[in-house]
Amino acid sequence: MFCSPQIVATRPAIRSGGFTPTTLDAASVSNATLSNGNLTATRSNTSTGGAQSISYKSAGRFYFEVTVGASHGSTDTIGIMASTYGYFPLINGNTGAGSGIWLSNGNIMNNGGNVGNIGAANAGGSIIRVAHDAVAGKAWYALNGGSWDNNGTHDPATNAGGITLIAAQYAPVVAFSQYGSPTVGDNLTANFGAAAFVYAVPSGFTAGWSA
Repeated sequence: MFCSPQIVATRPAIRSGGFTPTTLDAASVSNATLSNGNLTATRSNTSTGGAQSISYKSAGRFYFEVTVGASHGSTDTIGIMASTYGYFPLINGNTGAGSGIWLSNGNIMNNGGNVGNIGAANAGGSIIRVAHDAVAGKAWYALNGGSWDNNGTHDPATNAGGITLIAAQYAPVVAFSQYGSPTVGDNLTANFGAAAFVYAVPSGFTAGWSA
């Protein structure tokens, strides 16, 4: 069941140099509300829900961060999804062109399979770092200041390691699970480049995800 999209979406900020960061898309929202310039998604009931950006990338290298306000669903997720799938396969652990982090246990999910672990990331204030190389078809994830993919040899700046993706175009998603102890008010806030990042952007990557 989808909640009604916001009628008026906040215009993304334009950074110096002509960079316009994306936001979460009001038309994509289900069982959640958007605020904070369409960067914060807040769970409105205990069914599966979330939101995604409509800015799909097939070229370029991009970095963004998502801060956990509160998360209680066992497969609440931060990640990227291909345009034809949305975030439901990623939450449910089903095969589908999606990659991301299950916050409760830190599992790195890709195309329905567990391909690594960065440690439990559902504590309030946790920051998930995401680097996506659309040309190489890879993604890297890190929790707070930890190693990429919790592996000291992985580095998006040198194309070392990373998660190999199965589709050509991906966009950011934040999603709430129906499993575990889903709690109304759980929330996730994305930074796609409208504000300064907490952690260093990998060399060669755009500081944000453009609209």
